[in-house]
Amino acid sequence: MTRLSFAWALCAALAACVKSTTLQKFVVLDPIFDSVFVGSQKPLPSVIYFDGDKLQTPPASAVTWQSSDPTILAVNNPSGQIKGLKRGTASVSATVENTQGSEIVAVPDVVDITLLVDTLYLLPGDTMTIPTIILHRDNAPVVSYDAPGATIFTIDPTKGRVMAGATPGGPEKYRVHADLVSDSGAVYVLDPASVGTAGNAFFSVVGPSVIGAAVSHLNASPKATSYTRTGGSAFRIQATHAASTSSEQVVQVTVNAAASLGPGFEIDSITPADSSTCNPPKTWAIWSTPGTTAYSANPDVTQQVSITQLVTLMTGGKVAGGRFSYRARRGDVYTNPLGLLRITGVFVAPLTTANLCP
Repeated sequence: MTRLSFAWALCAALAACVKSTTLQKFVVLDPIFDSVFVGSQKPLPSVIYFDGDKLQTPPASAVTWQSSDPTILAVNNPSGQIKGLKRGTASVSATVENTQGSEIVAVPDVVDITLLVDTLYLLPGDTMTIPTIILHRDNAPVVSYDAPGATIFTIDPTKGRVMAGATPGGPEKYRVHADLVSDSGAVYVLDPASVGTAGNAFFSVVGPSVIGAAVSHLNASPKATSYTRTGGSAFRIQATHAASTSSEQVVQVTVNAAASLGPGFEIDSITPADSSTCNPPKTWAIWSTPGTTAYSANPDVTQQVSITQLVTLMTGGKVAGGRFSYRARRGDVYTNPLGLLRITGVFVAPLTTANLCP
């Protein structure tokens, strides 16, 4: 979509292309989400201004620019450019006649590592490839993995595949290297007999519309529940991060099949109207906060939930370990590119049976 057609589309969506004295002024930047590497620069976003009567491209002299964090991102310095200064996320604001619009800009390092699951919770014998995002401005870096001194797990030095040993313990550190840059996370191997009625989970949420950040990494309390749905069996994985009421985040994956080991269940797209517990038409997922809910988006081969370990305890009951990865669109900004999130996580939890449906 061209910049002008983008602005016209937004204008039409807001019913702002019809002359009226009651319409509000607005400023739209294109793109509304961008990135620039540390030490690099690119042109300022284009500006479209609706003055309450007509849509226009204001002259450069009529626009005032500002960075939300000048230590991360320089705006209009040098003139007409944005420049990455250090790793982080900042917003670019443009003001025209006291009306403001903004875009979000991610600033990665020249070689940049983001660990999607900083903390791996595994059961004995489980395996998982460390999920990462590695960005680079120039030549592709050489990526390697290690875990000096680790005793409870091993790691493939070229593929990043972690294999949990038979002895519970942790945390023990693993490292990811990309040329001279490195980052580290931790591995726990949990004793299934000691999980009790609780468990452990960790998930990340990546996207420009995460609460105040581009990446949110969270420890969480999981629940794994089997139940009878209309016409068959189902199970649900839920992980809740609740540091406080305002910052609560919940991941929930509902599978329209019985809990079982295997290659995984593909997470499909869902709408609010289809997000049924008792009659799920397909496997679906959400991410929610006190203020909004995001619904799983169009599937791809990486959008799955899987149970990789299912342990029957001597005392009865089962403990499930697994992982999930999916994209989700926030309901409050469903058609906005800023509303698309990527959720990735791991869990170890007792598998309980409950009556969720009448």
